[in-house]
Amino acid sequence: MNLQLYLRLVAQSMKEFLTYRMTSFFVILFGFMFTAIDIFSVGIYYQFDNSINGVSQNDYITIILSLSTVTYTYLFLFIAAHESLSDDIIQGNLDYTLLRPLNSFLYYALRQLDFPSLINLIVYLPATVFYLMKYHFNWIEWIWIILVYIVGVAFLFSINQIVVEFAFWKDNLNSIKAFPEDLNDSAKRPARFFPKILRIILTNFLPILAISNVAILVRKSLLLGFIPLSCVSLIVSTILLFAIAYFVWKKGIKHYFSAN
Repeated sequence: MNLQLYLRLVAQSMKEFLTYRMTSFFVILFGFMFTAIDIFSVGIYYQFDNSINGVSQNDYITIILSLSTVTYTYLFLFIAAHESLSDDIIQGNLDYTLLRPLNSFLYYALRQLDFPSLINLIVYLPATVFYLMKYHFNWIEWIWIILVYIVGVAFLFSINQIVVEFAFWKDNLNSIKAFPEDLNDSAKRPARFFPKILRIILTNFLPILAISNVAILVRKSLLLGFIPLSCVSLIVSTILLFAIAYFVWKKGIKHYFSAN
């Protein structure tokens, strides 16, 4: 996809955002409300103690904001395409995507932006940076954090892409679609709060906790002189998941039946 085409798609997304202003307003409002409830809950947890299982209130809030920033970046860039993909597959509406002289996988993924999520992101990103600055990271630690942020967005894209691509073979995906959302919700808590076996799975095999707990994991690893293995696991897992998503797309379009 070239820049000129992408800018046209961005302009079209902006027009939709302005057309459905009331819907967009409620999307933005509920996004802030859910995060505010999570942060308010943290205040209740720490009402009588400054630390829970070695996790401070600042750590917990940073975890919530870090995950929110990655999540809303993913939502801004990709959720509009993912929300409509399964329906377009089932209803045979991918014709214009597949007929274009472009990479259909990338074109469909990037064809629409969700501007209400951008509003949330504009608030959460500086708030996350503010809380991260309290850790006084050095430049190497900041590089790891930025890298996890970028890769974390790709991780969420890949796992959601794989789930919706099952629509090429199955038309009822309600139970499967809930998996990425449930996985994402589980990462709102510190890694130390999870049982050991579950913590290993969610930091090494499905490393969603590496995204939300990045500040704690990076600081702990580099202080001990180690490479943040959970972050490396996130990078490797994301590459594998992206490759699987691309492979499933190529296989899936062979099962696609046009509405025409």
